[in-house]
Amino acid sequence: MEFLTEFFQSYGLVGLFIVAFVESFISPILPDVVLIPMALANPEQAIFYSVVATVASVLGGFVGYFIGARFGIPLVKKMVPAAQVESIRGWITTYGGWAIFLAAMAPIPYKFVSISAGVFRVNIVVFVMASALGRAKRFVIEGVLIYLYGNQAVELIAKLSDDILIGSLVIAAVAIGMYGYKKWKQKTQ
Repeated sequence: MEFLTEFFQSYGLVGLFIVAFVESFISPILPDVVLIPMALANPEQAIFYSVVATVASVLGGFVGYFIGARFGIPLVKKMVPAAQVESIRGWITTYGGWAIFLAAMAPIPYKFVSISAGVFRVNIVVFVMASALGRAKRFVIEGVLIYLYGNQAVELIAKLSDDILIGSLVIAAVAIGMYGYKKWKQKTQ
């Protein structure tokens, strides 16, 4: 793994693009391990690098989506325990874009998100928008923090990653709850 990271880091922006793109459907390494050292080495370009990682990741997400759509549930069962397949289906079909948004910014391999979205036929526009927002929130926050704080940002990123994920989960839960309540109220009238 360390060899791969060093290899892609040696190619700079092209290496970052490739890692972010490929991570979206086969996940050899997370883009952060290339993005953060690049941004720290050149903080004035950190935001640009994070935008490149976001764009490449979303473009790679199309590949993952179509792999999932083509190979379906058998592919998901190879990636996750069979007991989790129904849980994933439930989250994606019930919460759609919210589930994709939250998972896209989480520090889990994005391939699970893109492939599952294809398997469960999430609306492609919803998939792209939720992915773009989730990936941008993840990578651009890293880029902005490094641009503003340099090396001190690494500690801040580690702390904020957990706080942002928890905060986003709370916001999503409230929004989903409000949506569910509105739908339930409409059915009971």
